[in-house]
Amino acid sequence: MGNQTASVLGDDIKLQFGTQPGSMPVTISPTQKIDFIQWAKSHKEDISDILAKHGAILFTGMTIGGSKEFNEVFSEIIGEPLSYVNRTSPRDQVYEKVYTSTTYPSDQPINLHTENSYSKTFNRIIAFFCNTPADKGGETPIADEREVMKLLSPEELQTFREKGIMYERNIIEGVGLDWQTTYQTSDKNVLHDILEKNDISYQWVDDYHLRLNWVLPAFQIHPVTKQEVWFNHMYFYHKSQYDPDVVDYFGEQSLPFTSYYGDGTDIEEEVVAKIKDYYTRKSVLYKWKKDDMLLLDNMLFSHGRQPYEGERSILAAMGISQDFVN
Repeated sequence: MGNQTASVLGDDIKLQFGTQPGSMPVTISPTQKIDFIQWAKSHKEDISDILAKHGAILFTGMTIGGSKEFNEVFSEIIGEPLSYVNRTSPRDQVYEKVYTSTTYPSDQPINLHTENSYSKTFNRIIAFFCNTPADKGGETPIADEREVMKLLSPEELQTFREKGIMYERNIIEGVGLDWQTTYQTSDKNVLHDILEKNDISYQWVDDYHLRLNWVLPAFQIHPVTKQEVWFNHMYFYHKSQYDPDVVDYFGEQSLPFTSYYGDGTDIEEEVVAKIKDYYTRKSVLYKWKKDDMLLLDNMLFSHGRQPYEGERSILAAMGISQDFVN
């Protein structure tokens, strides 16, 4: 791992790179106390250039303070944060458009995924801020999604290009988020308009069960680098992620989330296994410290969460809205 102080970011800043782009977050830390917000304002173009090349930046050793200051830093570097819409996981809004990271049982991991890659409109940037580190565990593993393009065979990649990915979602009262929270409305007419606008087919199985179905590409062209990137929620939603007892209880057709090829056929187990193996072997773990901020290009890096003990508080903000291009 190489260290250098780059004059482009100021004499008071140390950069730490991995052995190759994307092998780990670029670490940016001060050599003495600085005003992080003012520094970020002065160097946002340089930060954006580093992020586009490496995909992940960890700011550590800075003094941020809390949700308000995190919002200010994010706004200076990226622009105004986005609202969390088309929700799939529980989050609390803590300040303007700053949210808690996904509320999920602390003894269970959250698999790696790219945020909102199941949605026609998504955020290109996501950032996490450590308000309170866990007593034990609670790391946020990340992985370079560009490597997925290398581990799948040309034939497998072409199948995904041709077919895309079908997502199915069942919103059932008492199981996960209700449709009112998911789509931020209590009006069914508004709900139907949102679904139709986003090319989502829907069926009311009964008054308490809404079934959704939609197809999106497996790849996107990165708007900055112009490279084709693997960007989807196939792995995270695949039925292999469920405990067999859960599948038996709901039945495959009524699982909260499932994914298939765009024509509705099953994705081969060996394809899913390749991605699982990559995440297991190559994801990067970092133990959070108070005031750390992790900035990710959401189209290049996936993220997850390790089980933890204690009062972990990690906040999140999302930025730069993008639309899927077919």
